[in-house]
Amino acid sequence: MTRSPESRSERRAESRSGGRAENRSEGRSGTQAIDRAMAVLRLFIEAEGDIQVSEIVARLGLTPGTAHRVVRALAAEGFLTRNPANDGYYLGSTAILLGQAAQRALGADRVMPLLKQLNGETSESVNLVVRDGEESVVVMRVQSTMPLRFEQHPGARFPLYSTASGKVLMAWAEDAEQYLAGLPAALPGVTARTLATPAEVAEELERTRERGYSIDSEENVEGVSSVGAPVLDGRGLAHAALVVQVPTVRLPPERIAQLAPRLREIACQVAEVLPADRPMRVGRV
Repeated sequence: MTRSPESRSERRAESRSGGRAENRSEGRSGTQAIDRAMAVLRLFIEAEGDIQVSEIVARLGLTPGTAHRVVRALAAEGFLTRNPANDGYYLGSTAILLGQAAQRALGADRVMPLLKQLNGETSESVNLVVRDGEESVVVMRVQSTMPLRFEQHPGARFPLYSTASGKVLMAWAEDAEQYLAGLPAALPGVTARTLATPAEVAEELERTRERGYSIDSEENVEGVSSVGAPVLDGRGLAHAALVVQVPTVRLPPERIAQLAPRLREIACQVAEVLPADRPMRVGRV
């Protein structure tokens, strides 16, 4: 039995249509697999120990089968390593090598000695912080060795309006007005000292610009105060903030006056070693 040209043409069209549908399906599946793998890796940013697959299931809403497949794939490439003692996982050698490459590319390997220098001079915790939307994110930290200190890790996120870093980032931001306009009339209080309205935030940003540094007086964490200075790019905009974080009992007004000039000096040095064409940015963790 012979087929008409029309029927052969229809079959070719159907084949092409089916192929496109299959490709779209494969594309969606591939993107979903990447998204899941990235979500799993992000869990390790603030992890203080091994993470069990059951925790991954609970925190990401994945099925156990999917979680096991993602973890096995990441482990096969060296991004994760299984701990046979507890069947948990921790970051592997490939993650270490990738992190080291990122540090070199973003200038973090040249910034860390400056953070350590400021830490050594002050004996206080020092953070390098960047902005992600309406939050400030700690990307580098040197912890104080003093017995009384606030524990924190890179990856920690806080509202811009309640932190010294956020005030600095917004005081020297080109979209400061839009940020203020988008704030709710009554700001959620992080502590009893948190700024309560957009008008108060606007006034604080103006004060920050006038003196050249920011102050957080227990507005984000009770018992902890901070002083922040901008890390400015070539346009005079803050693409990072350098912050000294201190228990309030060790930060009277006279010490702020002592810390601020040195903090601003080191912030300028940080700006000099950060690549101008590769600003540090973070995605949602």
